[in-house]
Amino acid sequence: MRARKTEDRFARINNVIQSDKSVMSDACKALVLQDFSEKFNEYFDLIGLPRMELTRQNGTYAVCVTFEAERIKKFNVLK
Repeated sequence: MRARKTEDRFARINNVIQSDKSVMSDACKALVLQDFSEKFNEYFDLIGLPRMELTRQNGTYAVCVTFEAERIKKFNVLK
């Protein structure tokens, strides 16, 4: 019986730790989006800042970044 309680406590503690890891503060998210914006602006004329959605799936993160652009900038590809 004690082993089961210990396993349950471990599982709860592990869930709390994993939940803490999965939270990205608003300030951190804003910094990441600002960095993305600077890079995307090299290729597009953005309308506003990009948006980001984080979803935790099976121990990994799915990251979806979306943005709107007025146009695609012309650029040369080095050969």
